Amino acid sequence: MKKAKIKKIDKIEKEEVLKSEYSLKKLLLIILVVCVVLGIFYFITVLVVKPNNIIKTDNLITEINAEKITFNQLFTRPEEKYYVLAVKKSLHENNYSKENYIDLYNKYIEDYKSRENSLKFYIIDLDDAFNKNYISEELSITDNVDNLKLNDEVLFKINNKTIESYYAGKDSIINELSNLKKS
Repeated sequence: MKKAKIKKIDKIEKEEVLKSEYSLKKLLLIILVVCVVLGIFYFITVLVVKPNNIIKTDNLITEINAEKITFNQLFTRPEEKYYVLAVKKSLHENNYSKENYIDLYNKYIEDYKSRENSLKFYIIDLDDAFNKNYISEELSITDNVDNLKLNDEVLFKINNKTIESYYAGKDSIINELSNLKKS
């Protein structure tokens, strides 16, 4: 009887060992599948998306290399004197890209900023939702930012929290930026 009991115990122990081996194999298989899925997502993200490879097309807008602000920050800059360029970065109505103007603005600004004692430049994007309240059919330039209305791109020269001078329209802005570059 003892032999039968021992065989029965051996049989039960073998079944438990087989069950634990089966559970261990199952666990390893699950871990392997999870690793493979995570690896696939990683390679899709790194190889396919490539956040550093942004595709450039003619519809994308070139950024101007200056600090971006909103209209409500027009008179709150820390400097006493500075320039603010309010510019639309959307496409022109007659299908000419404004990128040409933005590139030209940027070149003049960069040339001016490279000079000693140049004033700081800020940019206001007229297409930004925060600035939509300042767009109007008519131009109204005032030192009260709440009453300020623009109908075109404008370059402001701010001195001691007031508008010292302004230049409205692309031609006037390009002319003034060109003069800044020369002076």
